[in-house]
Amino acid sequence: YVGELNLAHPCYALTMSESKRVFAKESKKGNPKYLTYDDDRVLGAKAPDLSNMEYLTDVKVYPKIEKGDIVVLFVWGQFQKACYPKIKLYSKLADAFKTKKVKVIGLSTDPDTSYAKKWLDDPKKKYSTVFETKFAVTFDTGKKIKEYLSMTMRAPLNVPHTFVIKDDKIVWHQQHSELGATAPTYMWLMEDQLELLLAGKDVSLPWGKNPVEEDEDEDEDEEEDDDE
Repeated sequence: YVGELNLAHPCYALTMSESKRVFAKESKKGNPKYLTYDDDRVLGAKAPDLSNMEYLTDVKVYPKIEKGDIVVLFVWGQFQKACYPKIKLYSKLADAFKTKKVKVIGLSTDPDTSYAKKWLDDPKKKYSTVFETKFAVTFDTGKKIKEYLSMTMRAPLNVPHTFVIKDDKIVWHQQHSELGATAPTYMWLMEDQLELLLAGKDVSLPWGKNPVEEDEDEDEDEEEDDDE
């Protein structure tokens, strides 16, 4: 499903001029099942405990999270090639917000740290020349963060997937499951959300309520029970 967005809608209006944008607004709306709706159960949920993340990058270059930071938790895996282009996009985002109270964290959910370290060390320059990483890379020790997010979503956590955290709450999340060169990235929307949060405002919720009827969800639950 591809539809046109009404970019004149008030929820897209920011004081930031288009000339200062890092990411241009996209006019296409992708698959509805990958959008974040007003009634999303993750929004407003308690943030996962990030204190036990293992930092794989130099904390002098990419400092740890500090109190008051807005955290962009980009969940990825070196094993998943669909994450690679998003690393480039989030590096661009991190670079644009590096002087503000925003920290982009790339949380690796790989089987162990060797995957992300291979990406960072890149002895054959296979990745770094194309997908330069400009944010802190961490490892989800014990997979506790992934498990918590999956439990909160009540669904498997597919990567790449991003969660924005402010004041110990998840205030926005963005799926990046739609693939292909023409698929929207919604990075302009992520940029807008960060600008709103930095201005002390709430995030914008442009998609309305989830169009999936509650009855359909109940039917799916019943089918799962029958299978058991």
